[in-house]
Amino acid sequence: MNQEFLRPRLVGRRFDAHTLPLDILKDFSALEEMLIEVAKRQYLTVHPDRQRTPKGFTKGLELHLTAVEEGSAIPVIAMAFATLFPSADADYFDQAKDQIVEAIAAAEHGQQPALPPELLRYFDRFGRGLHEGEAMEFARSNGQTASLTPAIREHLLRASQAESWTEEVTLKGRIPEVDQADHGFELELRNGTKLKAPLLEAHRKTVLEAAVGYRTGVTVAIKGVIQRDRADRPKCFESVEHVTPLDPLDIETRLEELAQLQDGWLDGKGRAPDRASLIRLALAFDERFSTDLPLPHLYPTPEGGVQAEWTLGSWEISLEITLPNLAADYQAVHTATGETREQALLLAAEDGSGWTALNEALAQLQEALG
Repeated sequence: MNQEFLRPRLVGRRFDAHTLPLDILKDFSALEEMLIEVAKRQYLTVHPDRQRTPKGFTKGLELHLTAVEEGSAIPVIAMAFATLFPSADADYFDQAKDQIVEAIAAAEHGQQPALPPELLRYFDRFGRGLHEGEAMEFARSNGQTASLTPAIREHLLRASQAESWTEEVTLKGRIPEVDQADHGFELELRNGTKLKAPLLEAHRKTVLEAAVGYRTGVTVAIKGVIQRDRADRPKCFESVEHVTPLDPLDIETRLEELAQLQDGWLDGKGRAPDRASLIRLALAFDERFSTDLPLPHLYPTPEGGVQAEWTLGSWEISLEITLPNLAADYQAVHTATGETREQALLLAAEDGSGWTALNEALAQLQEALG
């Protein structure tokens, strides 16, 4: 039989369509392991005369995902019993659930969680799949809500007294070294930090090609799990899922570089672009810019904006983007005839009309090349 057990609410852009990304299911698998250990600890607290939980304490008890409901996305998690009736041990799982939720609530309010450090370390995997701006919301027994976010997870891990913890990331950099004998390689980040990573056979060709192109600036994006220390410094890759070569004109990478600029970057003048606006622009490029068109070169403007430039045959095209409103001035000049085409675009328009107009204007020039 099944008995509804948990209905966390997942909040964030990835969950707006009321669906669950498959990688978030790993978090619920880790939660199940944590629940078992907390339930065992609760049993021993109630039975101080026992040295260990009885044999088969968790036998026949499993957590199953039975549905995903709307309201961002609400996974309905049921406790499945192998028998027709709930196990007598099911109460300890309910108590464990409450203790875990209260630990999250304590961290949310800046308090020390009641769970012992060794149990808090399960947050190393539970909550690791959450991205910045996302949360798992749990109902508390008092009717309030406790929210697990990346920041609250870090608070819980610091409270666990762990010297390091893991994090799912995508990092970009160059590959200066490959050790084929030891099945490993290094990723060099923009700031010079070098992180060791395991070399899997599936990634060998891509990694070796990137290493050959190290001196010419070949860059890759690596998605995987890294270890961080208590000073929040990345130590190494624990595992690698994907190694992706990046286009030399990759928009997101270039905008990340522009985000490092400080006021005065241009001989003591020049405003630094607003970081939040650059993130919005990167997302807009990814979602709205046609994949059939060539990527532009991107440059900062002295006023704190971004200028995109293309060369299509005899046409020189520029798009000056003002931040934070993403208003843009498009200009295309034919170098042989002097013909000029201009238009104002609003790249922040919700209907995407500004991007549609940009894509159409560039496509016309590209088609003229034959």
